[in-house]
Parts: sequence; structure tokens; C-alpha cells
Amino acid sequence: MSELEKKFLESSKKVVADKARFPEETVRKVEERLKSTGIKIYKGLKRIDKGRLGIPIYLSLYDIDGQKITGKFKQMGKGTTEILSQASALMELVERFSLFSFYREVQKRGILATFDELKERAIPFEILKKSLEDEESENVKKLALKYLKEVPFYFVKAFEVRTNKEKFIPFHWFWLIYEYNGSAGGNTYPEASVQAICELIERHTNALSIRKNTPMPAIKRDSIEGEGEELLKCYEKLNIRLWIRDMTFGMPVPTVAVMAMDPSTYPERSEIVYAAGTATSPERALIRALTEVAQLAGDFDTEGKYEESGLPKFKTLDEAKTVIEWSYEINLKDLPNLYSEDHVEELLNLSQKLKELDYEIYLIDITHPQLNIPAVYAIIPGFLFRERTRIPYLYQMLRTLNLYLPKEKIKKILEELLEEIKDKYYIWAYLGNIYKQMGKENEAIDCYQRALEFSPPPEDKIAIISHLADAYFRKEEYMRVLSLIEMALEIDELPELYNILGRAYYKLGEYLKAMEAFLRAIDLNPASAIDYANIGYCLKAINYLPVAQIYFRKALEIDPELTMAKRGLEYCEAILNSKN
Repeated sequence: MSELEKKFLESSKKVVADKARFPEETVRKVEERLKSTGIKIYKGLKRIDKGRLGIPIYLSLYDIDGQKITGKFKQMGKGTTEILSQASALMELVERFSLFSFYREVQKRGILATFDELKERAIPFEILKKSLEDEESENVKKLALKYLKEVPFYFVKAFEVRTNKEKFIPFHWFWLIYEYNGSAGGNTYPEASVQAICELIERHTNALSIRKNTPMPAIKRDSIEGEGEELLKCYEKLNIRLWIRDMTFGMPVPTVAVMAMDPSTYPERSEIVYAAGTATSPERALIRALTEVAQLAGDFDTEGKYEESGLPKFKTLDEAKTVIEWSYEINLKDLPNLYSEDHVEELLNLSQKLKELDYEIYLIDITHPQLNIPAVYAIIPGFLFRERTRIPYLYQMLRTLNLYLPKEKIKKILEELLEEIKDKYYIWAYLGNIYKQMGKENEAIDCYQRALEFSPPPEDKIAIISHLADAYFRKEEYMRVLSLIEMALEIDELPELYNILGRAYYKLGEYLKAMEAFLRAIDLNPASAIDYANIGYCLKAINYLPVAQIYFRKALEIDPELTMAKRGLEYCEAILNSKN
């Protein structure tokens, strides 16, 4: 029996709420581990709900090292009880810290090789092909598939559940599609694995619901009992309107979608919240959906806004017509059920049932060596996640190689591709990026302009214009930068665009206009330390030093290592102290 087989198939009996340990034990053990590593990962837990809804929501707060690794300040946890919510928040923190630490070390943990070199040791090439929906011409696909067998990837060990075999999988390829979706921490490897797989199924059915855009079956209110009904009563006591739908779409385990709206606070103090939950039993799927809604809603009485993830965010009930309407009614217990008292049995059943639908499960052990708390990254090639899977093989290959190959090697590949294909915007755009990295701004500008000639989709057009503006910024042609960013902002508002806009205005000495742009950047991304520091420099330039200090300090709260903020603050303090 291989090491991975031992980890993933060791019996994992449930004790409560689909978990292999009581939550009190989980909280104690995880906090002990987090505090004993010698790494500043974790600051503590904080309850953030006001008690209005009666469903406890907790934050786990990252310390400095945790923030550096994940780029986050907190993780949220949910549960039907306070202790379950605490355990959830802690495991979310462990999961993300483990995953992002693993990502940073892939080049140490993995092997750089090609599919041709690894042969049968790698996941089957046909399975890799299933991971994307390539809509390019057959000639372009054929060329891409030829390169995909020959270019190097960082492969890491994965456990192919159905066959109990160890396979090598190109990590970055799937990271770019799913990022942290499909990662989970748990009391045991099988517990974490089942949760990770259910999360991917949830994202897949979310995507299917958006694509189909048709009414789903309604779950009958009187078919809901037990813990699920107790949660429903939390909503009903406040007269919150609920729409509960079956979003399973033929998967072997149920996905329940819940949309909620509080007429007494919407739209002034609350939003329409739409979320889903997937689990091995219908009741647990419903509980996950209801607690997820509670987590996003802020007690339906908040100035905050939740961030859209797998499902769309509706501004009005008219926009939510396909959720409000329903095709037919169904009892909750009639949804698929793979529940078992042992996570291993659930894992094996999931593997078998998904194989019948032509999907294969791969599990990567991402456990942080110092934490030693089981963490898993699940990959199921062919599963959907929003529109991220609709991307050509060739484009995905370039995105992947760009993460680790030296620029000279990528440049050579791009130039070879351009000998055969000249009308793909993404080839020109990546060549532009390489030239910009090499300090050849004129050549980069030519490439970006060629890329724009081939009608990139809006999100990529913005990125290309942003890179083009940056190239002109480096050439100190700031008026060109302003006109390009204004063009990009007509497509969409992104914090990165306002950052470039602000920097160009600053260089032109237009400090108030620069500050206005940086303020809009932090409106869109409140976690942008550099834009708080930029505002500080604008205020410093117009000699508003006491206010500049506030912004430099805010920047350092977010990123204590931000050198430009440190220098700005030191300057302000030195000048103000000399006057006192």
C-alpha cells in the first residue's frame, strides 16, 4: 500500500456534523498547532454576527506571516452552533495557508518534466484535454496538443482515487482554472477529501445552473425536518423570504441552492443573497446552503457587501426570475444520498459514481509540514467553474508556462508559434509582456497594439490596454497613459486601472486628481496597501502631513513590510516632530 493510499483510505468515522472529531477537540488541537509552529500564522477568532439571525459566524484572523503567504487578513467560518462555526473558521484558515504555502513551494515539491517523458506515470493526456472547452479551430488545437506533450510542467504526486494509483499531475495548469476552489482542511484526510470534492461538485452545478438559466425544482418546505428546519426558523422569525431549489443536475450527491431577501432591510441595509451547498446527504447540503447565506448576508442588516463567487449576485428580484420560478416540486429526502458513517466509504462511492459520468478524482496532499493538519486539494478534470474552463489549450499553456519558465524560453516558444499562427491576440499579448520584462518598451507596445487588432474579449482587452499603458508609463509618456486608461474604464472599473491612472496624474503633478484615482482604487479594493500609501504621497506633496500620516499608517496595517509607506511615514514624523 502506497503512502498516499494509507493517508486517503484510512478509516474515518464520523462523530458529529459530518466531522471525524467533536468541534471542541478540533478547535483545541488546531489552535495548539497554529500557536506552536513558530510561524506567525494566526491571531485569533472573532464572532462577527450581531445575533439578529441567530446563526453564528466567526472570523479566523491571520497574523503577519499568514497574511504574507495568503494575501488575506481573515477567513470566515459558519455552523449551526458557535463551536461548529469556530471550528469551520479555523479549518478555513488552515486550508488556505496550507494551499498557498504549497503553491509557493511547487517547484521544490514537484518535478519539472513533460508528458512525453513521464508517459503512464502522468495523468492520462486525454484527461488533461477534458479540463478545458477549447473552441479554437482544429488546426490551432492540433498545434496546441503537440506542444502540450513537449513543454515542461511542474508535476506533483496525486492520488487517483478510483484506481488507488499514484499519478503525476501538472499543478499550475489546474491552479489557474480553480485556484483555491477544491481545497479543504479536515480532522482526517478522508474527511477533507470528501469536503473538497463536494465543493468542486458545488462549483460545477453552479456553472451548469448559470449556463442552463432555466427554473429548477423547488424543495417543499414541509419536507424539511430536523436541523435544517431549525435553521429555516431563524429566517422565518424575521419574515425573510426564501427560495430553496434543487441544483443537483444529475450529480451523485445533492446540491441545494438558497436565495434569501429580507423585505424589512432590503435594499438599504441588505442584499439579495444567493448561495448553494453540496454534501453527501440532502439535509447536510441544505444546512451548508443556509449557513452560507447567513455568512454572506451580515444578518441582513449591514453596510457591507458580499463578494460574488460561484453564483451570480442579483440586484433585484426581477434579475432572479429563473430562481424564483420553479419547474416542479420535490421532497428534500428525494435528492441523491451517498451518506455513510465513514468518510472513506463516501470517498470511494463518489469516485465510482463520478467515473460512471466519465470523471476521475485526483487528490493532492497539501498538508503544511509544520502544522501537520490534513489538507487536501481535489482536482476533477472536466468539471466547470464559471467560465474559466472556456479557454483554448494554447492560451492556457502560455498562461501556465508564464508562471515559471525563464522569459527567454517563453519568448522562443512564442516566436515559434507566430511562425504558424499570427492572428491570436493572446500570443501577441504574452510576447508583449516578455518584451516589457526585458525593458524593450517599444517592441512591447508594438505587440500589444497587434494584440488589440484581433478583437480580444472585454476582460482581456482591459488587461492588454493596462499593459500597454504601463509600457507608455515606463517611457514617461503620461498623457498617452491617461487616454488609454480612460478607454479601459469605459469597459469596466478595476482597481488596477485607477492605480495606473493615479500614478500618471502624480507624475504630471496633478496631485488632487491622482488622489481621487487612488481613492477609487481602494473603494474597489480596500485591501490595497499600496494605494493607501499612494494617497499618503499625494497628501505629502500638497503638504497635508498629518493626514498623510493616517494613510501611511493604514497602508502599514495592511502590509507591515511596505517600504514606501514606511519611508513616507518616517518623513512625515520627522518634519512634524521638528516643528514641535
